[in-house]
Amino acid sequence: MNEEYITVKEAAKEYGLFLKIATSVKSFDSYNSFFNIYDEFEEACRRVVILTKNEKLEEVYDEDPTEPINEGRIVDGILWVKDYSLLINPEKIELNDLKVSRNLVEQL
Repeated sequence: MNEEYITVKEAAKEYGLFLKIATSVKSFDSYNSFFNIYDEFEEACRRVVILTKNEKLEEVYDEDPTEPINEGRIVDGILWVKDYSLLINPEKIELNDLKVSRNLVEQL
């Protein structure tokens, strides 16, 4: 079976989704023995091109920032298309060339 791919811009338009470049963050818990509490802070990990139903989404939680996103995957109801380093300016990411499996978009 040959999977059909469409551009992310076509997918967003056709399926009523929002195409975004989000920052992924991973939560870290650290125990503060002085106050006997756990502190939680977030550290940016990478940029992720996503398709989402949420217009206001700006960041996503990333359980394993070392795992590359090559073929796209659905995480928490969001289609993660491709990842980039934080050093890459979001304005330099070329969205016109990115394609995604139509089957994944339909699962969303």
